[in-house]
Amino acid sequence: MVVRRMWHARRFKAHISPHECVQEIVVLSKGRFGLDKEADPFELLVWMLNTLHGMVRKKKTSVVYETVRGEMQVATWKVQDMLQDDMVEDVEATILTMPFLALSLELPPTPLFTHPSTDDEDERANIPQVALGTLLQRYNGTTTVETNGLVRQYTVTNLPAYIVCHVKRFTKHNMSEKNLTVVNFPVRNVPFGDLLHVHGSTSVTYDLVVNVCHVGHQGKSAVDGAVLTEFEESPFFAYVRQGENLWFRVHDLQVEPVMPQMLFLSDSYIQVWQRN
Repeated sequence: MVVRRMWHARRFKAHISPHECVQEIVVLSKGRFGLDKEADPFELLVWMLNTLHGMVRKKKTSVVYETVRGEMQVATWKVQDMLQDDMVEDVEATILTMPFLALSLELPPTPLFTHPSTDDEDERANIPQVALGTLLQRYNGTTTVETNGLVRQYTVTNLPAYIVCHVKRFTKHNMSEKNLTVVNFPVRNVPFGDLLHVHGSTSVTYDLVVNVCHVGHQGKSAVDGAVLTEFEESPFFAYVRQGENLWFRVHDLQVEPVMPQMLFLSDSYIQVWQRN
């Protein structure tokens, strides 16, 4: 109902109160999300996409799923079968085709031992860094992942118009432990089709349009180390692009323009990429 009011062709004002939107979310989610408790923004995003899909779908699909849902094949082997068979290539895999709303990116584990630092500059040098392309190798169809006695191989077969990437920074559901690894990424013309080896889409590129960030552990940014008191109660904020190169930082009800260089000074948690 809120979305229909926002986009109504005859409505005098093309916006509604943020508090009204939050109240609608509280009611529809049956109290799962609300103002009285902190929630995971990725869980909220997935819930909103599925809820909107259920409201506007026609038969089995909807404009929501047609925009953000991709498809991948998952090949699964049992480790026990691979150990028993001398010819690993002869072990038959179970292949399933499944849709996805987001690509979860696993960060490398935090080093147990680091060099002792005496100032902020040395502390920043101890924070590990990883490229976005390295994290995406999980879905290129050749990398294998072993978990719980199973070996899986993910192959993306269809790229959506908008790709949602979820950087898995938190090891516990209550977000008490955070991986501070810095994710390095370009903003324009990222060749997702080539990085993921998608058949027939190797020339497809994407541009970043949304970057949801989390202020570093205990109110400190993982990059600049500065204490940001304005984010103590709500540690999540978003950078949103408008037009070619105009960026805004959205934090609660505050919206302000920022330089594009600011995108790289915080810990990315959710990214939305638009196909060119």
